[in-house]
Amino acid sequence: MSATVLSTHGLSVRYGDFLALADVDFAVRENSVHSIIGPNGAGKTSLFHALMGRVRPAAGRIELNGRDITDASDSDRVRLGVARSFQVTSLFATLAVRENLRLAAQGARPWQALAPWRGPMSNRAALATVDEVLARLDLKALADRAAGELSHGEQRRLEVGMALAARPRLILMDEPTSGMGVDDIEGMKRLIKSLGADHTVLFIEHNMGIVMNISDTVTVMRAGRVLIEGPPAVVRDDPEVRRAYLGEMITGDLS
Repeated sequence: MSATVLSTHGLSVRYGDFLALADVDFAVRENSVHSIIGPNGAGKTSLFHALMGRVRPAAGRIELNGRDITDASDSDRVRLGVARSFQVTSLFATLAVRENLRLAAQGARPWQALAPWRGPMSNRAALATVDEVLARLDLKALADRAAGELSHGEQRRLEVGMALAARPRLILMDEPTSGMGVDDIEGMKRLIKSLGADHTVLFIEHNMGIVMNISDTVTVMRAGRVLIEGPPAVVRDDPEVRRAYLGEMITGDLS
């Protein structure tokens, strides 16, 4: 079995008196595509916030490659190889696609911004990363277009590219197909699956067809707890999962 890249142990998150996560244990394997599913309020986004350091756990710990990062800042986690794309696109709308990617590549090493005498085009490593990401995501033809002029599907692809530009080992994606049309969804499915060859991908998704088709492992959450975790076939056929909230969505789409 491949090594564990990310794991949580007894992880809990509180917002005042509300317990959003309760004693969550799970593990993400290296070079795998791992999805998290569950109804609204299951704790998926709270888990992502905790993993990225945006909220402080009330209890438990988070480990990255065996290193305790529970108290690490979000910027420290980026430097350790974690990147995230959001459910709502967060691009520089007036800047070209190429510039969005260049800023993401430089942002992974923020000390580079402390050299004001260097022009932005002098950073050859960042520029090489930009060219590599443009090719991988089939965005070369759009490289000089403003990000705000792209279609929704193209913007989602660019946001994944910005995560890739940081050269992460682990990519967290929050509903990457949200708002996409059918053609764009198929392209994103292929992209996410391909990322597992040289990255580890952890993503939240509501589309069960996507989850079951491209995931190596699925974690099912309910009311802030892990209900079940395992391969898609095991999760799909689990009677408690069907009974809990997937019901006809799983039955109709996959049986």
